[in-house]
Amino acid sequence: MAERITIAGVMTGTSCDGVDIAAIEFDPESWTPKWEASLPYPAKLRDRVFKLQRPKATTTIEEIFSLHTEIGDWIGDVVTDLIEGLSGDERPSAIAMHGQTVAHYPSRRPHSFTVQLGDPTRVAEKTGRTVISQFRNGDLAADGEGAPLVPLYHYLLSSVLPGGHDGIAIHNLGGISNFTYIDPRGGILALDTGPASVWIDAAMEKITKGKKKFDAGGHAAITGSIHIPTVKKLLAHPYLKRPAPKSTGRDEFPPEYFFQRAGKLKGNDLVATATAYTVETIAQAYERFVLEERKPLKAIYLCGGGAKNDTIRHWLADRLEGVDVHTIEEHGFESQYIEAQAFSFLGYRSLLGLAVGGRWTGVDRFGPPGQITPGRNWMEVLKSLP
Repeated sequence: MAERITIAGVMTGTSCDGVDIAAIEFDPESWTPKWEASLPYPAKLRDRVFKLQRPKATTTIEEIFSLHTEIGDWIGDVVTDLIEGLSGDERPSAIAMHGQTVAHYPSRRPHSFTVQLGDPTRVAEKTGRTVISQFRNGDLAADGEGAPLVPLYHYLLSSVLPGGHDGIAIHNLGGISNFTYIDPRGGILALDTGPASVWIDAAMEKITKGKKKFDAGGHAAITGSIHIPTVKKLLAHPYLKRPAPKSTGRDEFPPEYFFQRAGKLKGNDLVATATAYTVETIAQAYERFVLEERKPLKAIYLCGGGAKNDTIRHWLADRLEGVDVHTIEEHGFESQYIEAQAFSFLGYRSLLGLAVGGRWTGVDRFGPPGQITPGRNWMEVLKSLP
């Protein structure tokens, strides 16, 4: 009988709204989702992460690495508490931790870099489990973008979604928006389109003076008015003109960039305009990289926290006439946990020494996968691998 291993994927996105944890059991022939959990981001840590990412922010090495340590301690504590509440067969043997992205500069070749905070050694020590982390660095070292890294997992999901042989996309709406397009022959195209929720969330925090962190259901956007001149001004952002493969982050799309160009917009009009920009940049990406290349696009399946924003979904369906826009939730998946599940899968690949990027990240050779920090159970993990 093939050996099995359960890996918990741990994901904190650019919005810093919480930590999502999803465990999957793997063997060489199959994969079985086991459980999911979500916990809020500590307010003080969230504020420090955002402060570090402000344009022209000044900081110290002490601040950066103390934050690295504290995020690692927080994740270690959260996962330890979860593990202690689980039965034996549900407990993960390994933890695939994405880390908190605070910088992503893939275009600065030959010295491109990405920074994910959260010390994996702290997590390994607290939990006793083996930790896989730093998934993006090997892809960057091989001259890739280091993102998006979820397409291989999206490819697995596409096999059980309607229209999987007709050309579909699985679209993640986190802080940043990215899609994986799977053509009828099984080819993969993936890229970041720009902001998903990062500007919408910031607009909500601004108009509510911090009382609301996101636009639940898209209700604020649908009651506001879109300021078309601002959207057109924002569409001049240079990232949108770059060819694929490409990836981006909060560095290129900080909320300050949006607020400076939004001028005197207030209230729900500010949220509606941010939402319209998200929808338009997504639609333009599909037109440019899929539809104008005469590739069929039967359906788009939304996942991530932004998939619960009905206004994004309805506006996108109106904008891309003839393309069905669904949430992945309609087919039995929890959209919020898809990214955490993806990194669980990438953790398994990393333990097997398999690359996590590919042509969609711009890599045409082997890019080292995630880095492994052995825990007290390292020998147990080795016995669980084929």
